[in-house]
Amino acid sequence: MEQKILEYIAKYVPLTEEEKASVLKVVPYRTFKKGTHLLRQGQVSKECYFNIQGLVRQYEIINGEEKSTYFYSEGEAIVAFDSASKNAPCTFSWICEEDTTLVIGRLDRIEGAYAENPKLEKMSGLFMSREFGKYQNLSSSFITLSPEKRYLQLLEKRPDLINRVPQYHLASYLGIKPETLSRIRKRISGKQ
Repeated sequence: MEQKILEYIAKYVPLTEEEKASVLKVVPYRTFKKGTHLLRQGQVSKECYFNIQGLVRQYEIINGEEKSTYFYSEGEAIVAFDSASKNAPCTFSWICEEDTTLVIGRLDRIEGAYAENPKLEKMSGLFMSREFGKYQNLSSSFITLSPEKRYLQLLEKRPDLINRVPQYHLASYLGIKPETLSRIRKRISGKQ
C-alpha cells in the first residue's frame, strides 16, 4: 500500500528516497470495511482522505430520500471543504461501498505535515486545481445534458462505476429513477 501512495504522489512531484521515507511517516492510512460511514450528514468534517483502493459514495438525504451525489474511486481526494473551513455541519454523508483503503489527513494537522514535507503542499495544490476543474465540468454537465447524455458521459469518463455501483445508486447519481436508467441502457445497447 505504501508503494501505491508514493506512486500517486510521484504523478505530481518527484521525491528523493529521504523524502519518501519522511512522507510515509506523516501520511497514515487505514482500510475501512464496506458499509463504514466516514462522515454523516450533520457532522463537522475534521478529516480529509485520499482513496488508494476502493469506493466511497457521497449522498444526501433530501425529503427523506437518499440521493447519491458522487463516487470517489482510486486516486481521488475526499474533502468536505465547506464544512471544514467554516466548522459547519456537513450537508452530505460518505459511506464505503467496498472495503476501502484511504490515506487519512487530520485537517488540524495539515500545516505541520506541509512544514515537514513542502512537496506535499505543492502536490496538494496541483491535485486540487485538477480536481476543481473536474467538479466544474461535472456540475456543468448535470445542468446542460439530458439524462441519456449524462449516462453516456458516465460510460466514457467513469466506466468502472457501471460494474461497481448498484443500478439504483447510479440512477440516483444521474438524477433519474432506476426504471429510466434501465430504459436508457436498453436504448443504448440497441443502438450498438
